[in-house]
Amino acid sequence: MQCSIKSVAAFLALIGVIGVAAACSENLLSSPAEGQTTPARTEGPTEPSGPPEPMVAATVERVLTNAEHPWLKWHEISDAAPALRELYENESDRLFWFAGEVPYPAIEGALSSLAGAGEHGLHSVDYDADRLAEEWVLLGSGSVSAADRALFDVALSVAVARFLSAGHIGRVDPASLHWGYDVTPKSIDLATTLKNVRNGGSVDAVLTDLEPPFPHYQRLRHAHEQFAALAAAGEPDPVPELPVSRPKVEPGDAWTGVPALTARLTAFGDLASNDAAAGSGVAPDGTPLYGGALVDAVKRFQWRHGLEEDGIIGKATLAALNVSVADRLRQIELALERERWLPSMGEDPTIFVNVALFRLWATDPATGEEPLRMNVVVGKSLHHRTPIFIEQMEYAVLRPYWNVPYSIAVGETVPRARKDPSYIAAHDLEIVAGSSDDARALPPTPENLDKIVAGQLRVRQKPGPSNALGLAKFIFPNAENVYMHGTPAQQLFSRARRDFSHGCIRLENPAAFAEWVLRDKPEWTPERIKAAMNGERPTRVNLTESLRVVLFYVTVHVDSENVVHFAEDIYGYDASLDAALVHGYPYPTPKRAES
Repeated sequence: MQCSIKSVAAFLALIGVIGVAAACSENLLSSPAEGQTTPARTEGPTEPSGPPEPMVAATVERVLTNAEHPWLKWHEISDAAPALRELYENESDRLFWFAGEVPYPAIEGALSSLAGAGEHGLHSVDYDADRLAEEWVLLGSGSVSAADRALFDVALSVAVARFLSAGHIGRVDPASLHWGYDVTPKSIDLATTLKNVRNGGSVDAVLTDLEPPFPHYQRLRHAHEQFAALAAAGEPDPVPELPVSRPKVEPGDAWTGVPALTARLTAFGDLASNDAAAGSGVAPDGTPLYGGALVDAVKRFQWRHGLEEDGIIGKATLAALNVSVADRLRQIELALERERWLPSMGEDPTIFVNVALFRLWATDPATGEEPLRMNVVVGKSLHHRTPIFIEQMEYAVLRPYWNVPYSIAVGETVPRARKDPSYIAAHDLEIVAGSSDDARALPPTPENLDKIVAGQLRVRQKPGPSNALGLAKFIFPNAENVYMHGTPAQQLFSRARRDFSHGCIRLENPAAFAEWVLRDKPEWTPERIKAAMNGERPTRVNLTESLRVVLFYVTVHVDSENVVHFAEDIYGYDASLDAALVHGYPYPTPKRAES
């Protein structure tokens, strides 16, 4: 049985209860101890003074003690029960949304917000919106027991608490997926927040305060709305697969797949509707030709999907074209979930690296500007993934040595040096003892090679244009020993897919990056930076203030021009998050992940 907002409103009118209170514009999350005031309470029912109904008290006690609700989709409520026990123990009638048998006006607004969960990239079914609406109508008919009223009351509290928490902090703890993010500082006081909703706020107003304030999050929300509309309109037919004998379609080719290609590119916005037939034409046998505006539209599609922008329809382009709208919508939902994991950025400048998009942004949250953007190379998808964490950049080294990691020295350098003693010198490598840049180079004797394997000596590469780190490196100390640096392999930046490193992040333009990182040190002019990068020895420059570095991973990016870019899930992180979300409430925690 479905319950519309109209039927809910009719019930409220029947019992003479005033409608939902206006949304409160204050931040409703802070406790009074933090300087925030509780919003003024709207007129509502008077709480009874006598003891609670025995059946109500027994039902609430059983549900919260067992942390299980019999008719919720995700019936285990261990995620919400501790906060709700405190909430309900302070209610004289052991009901939160009712004063005895009289409902609070906020119920209608709460039900409406849960029904609209899809507007936030969430799913109303996870918050039992339909079941709550059905029970609400039954309550209005007077045909339910006191126990049923108690079950509805607790169910609504669980649903609203979960919904608000999901919009603020996400559902899955990123640590359960081995991300180096700590979301615990973002936790909200659910009991206080629910009271503020019931007593004069609204779920929508509170959620607006709770959701990430980042412009990118809002752009993702808009993209989600667009793709939800596409899904509702019905997906165009897929582009037909190419036969083995014809691995690609090039501009000028006759191809029966042109009509389907046109329809999908038009739906996705890469081809304007008035260009749908421009310049394509037909072959003598009547087969449509692939050409004209369609080629430009394919190139735009390829650019948005991280593919080679050649206008040629091959296996990768065809696969991307035929990803369903529903799957793209799910990608956006996964990106929204990860955005909720991010901490408050305040007004401090931040360096973002989206590993999946092979892209770096330097951002100024105070102005919303992105003064620096560049391509990057990240860790290989197999065995050398760039880790995901948040750290602070502390210093830069211009014209650095490259201290060859032990695994590379033992797995690659030593075996090659054993076969060819000239290998060390030919690649500007040195064998040294200790960690100092002033360490004296030792000869590549068999004994010294053995000491490298034993961990008694190390290998480094001399500074210079051929150095694996290029002419600069940027350090943000972390347990993974990952940092940013230049590279002599500039040709890699012309590739669409750029996972080639052993985990560190290679910068397309380290000189421009150094200028931005050192912008608050006026003595470090572009000329001085360039001179140091081309000097005789390494120069360390400590930052005046550390810079936050956010290594991130989302396969959807909406740029400042509201163009939606999709990337391949190179590390499989979308798949693992999707599997965790399918688990349902209470979502996996780090403790569960280890068990």
